[in-house]
Amino acid sequence: MVVRGIYKKIVLCLFISFTSLVGYGQEMDFESGAPTRRMFDERMLYTKWIVTNFLTEDKTWFWYTDVVYRRQSGLENNNLIENPLRFSVRPFFARQFGRFTRVHLNPIGLFVSDARLGQPTDLGSQSEYELRSTLEITQDAYVKKAGKEWINITHRWRFESRWRGVVEPIGPDWNFRTRYRTRFRIPLNGKHFYDNNVFYTVNYHELHLEFGPGVRLNQFSQNRNFFGVGYRFWDWARIDIGYLHQYNFRGDGMTIDMSRGPMFYLFIDYLSKLRIGRDKPRL
Repeated sequence: MVVRGIYKKIVLCLFISFTSLVGYGQEMDFESGAPTRRMFDERMLYTKWIVTNFLTEDKTWFWYTDVVYRRQSGLENNNLIENPLRFSVRPFFARQFGRFTRVHLNPIGLFVSDARLGQPTDLGSQSEYELRSTLEITQDAYVKKAGKEWINITHRWRFESRWRGVVEPIGPDWNFRTRYRTRFRIPLNGKHFYDNNVFYTVNYHELHLEFGPGVRLNQFSQNRNFFGVGYRFWDWARIDIGYLHQYNFRGDGMTIDMSRGPMFYLFIDYLSKLRIGRDKPRL
């Protein structure tokens, strides 16, 4: 594949992330009388569990389910499992187009979220129940070394329709969110990413943009950055362990939650047995 255009997208994504974070991380001038930006430093534990399998014998259609479970620290401690933060379940149906392109659809997913605890007024908030539909497009590419595929690069676009507060007496708030993520996975022990017993590094960077009547001054709502290592075993299972650094922007446009902590992924991925991503015939 031609990767020159991919490199341009990567550089643009990282540049936007950096400039946005620099701007939001600064306080306004006190002498101007304008309000200052506030940043809350919070500790989190992130976990994600994904199971994938085929739907059809030609192995182009498949399903998967992801489960997310997160915990968070209290106001004045670093106990990252003290309080709940998020639980979600999403079933997806997807189609593989060739080696590099997949389209995913989650008709409906359930999310139960608690407020991030950055200040005393966040205490006592009720859990929010959300229903969400997601369309996802994933595109893979490789950087080659000595003529062989080496670094796996993934672009992911997500388009989400969200109904937040579905159990509230006044009814839910609706908004639309689009997300763009670039991920890099680099094998360390001379193997291809889809080989069994491969060790690799993984990092990704993601931007979230929100639209809708309930969105205030936080259209640029989140920035996530993850760095970690991974290992594939049993051909069809792998784990990623690393550190996630995330910025969430509140509706006033002046308050930022900086969430950081360890993240753990477990993938049960039967598609990997086909070596869909390999540059050789399928096994």
